[in-house]
Amino acid sequence: MEHQVIVLIHLIGAVLFVGALALEVIVLEPIRKHIGEESFQKFEFYLFRRIKRTYWVGVLPIYVTGFYMYSNYIDGYGSFDALIATDFGKLLTLKLIIAIGLLFIFAAAPFLFMKKQPNPIKHFFIITGTWKDFRIDRFELIHYIALALGVLLVIIGKALWMI
Repeated sequence: MEHQVIVLIHLIGAVLFVGALALEVIVLEPIRKHIGEESFQKFEFYLFRRIKRTYWVGVLPIYVTGFYMYSNYIDGYGSFDALIATDFGKLLTLKLIIAIGLLFIFAAAPFLFMKKQPNPIKHFFIITGTWKDFRIDRFELIHYIALALGVLLVIIGKALWMI
């Protein structure tokens, strides 16, 4: 029963995180040409500040439960070498590596999207600066990459149970 609850928490976090990325890429990005660059830049900046403060609700449960389940699989197989020797273990480890890459993108976002800020630690947690400091030119590409990785993680997650 405990494993099923952990999986459920993991899936809810994934739905929130990947769903939010999909909203940004599929719904919001096409609006840019209709409202103009400056208006879109303002909108994206304030959205980005809000997202940076709230994504943790989805992101933390995904990673805590994911690492927990991964360590349980290592224990279940007896060692990392025994896990990685299986197709399931190889696919699961690939999923972990991609997830760490996505986490890196998420953690680096304040520095990728904003011009250099005087206090990087404060900036990481609060997103300091104004909408004029927002780098809209990087926003689209990074979001497409993040969404692609998120969808790939969902596909791999499902494929794990088909092996």
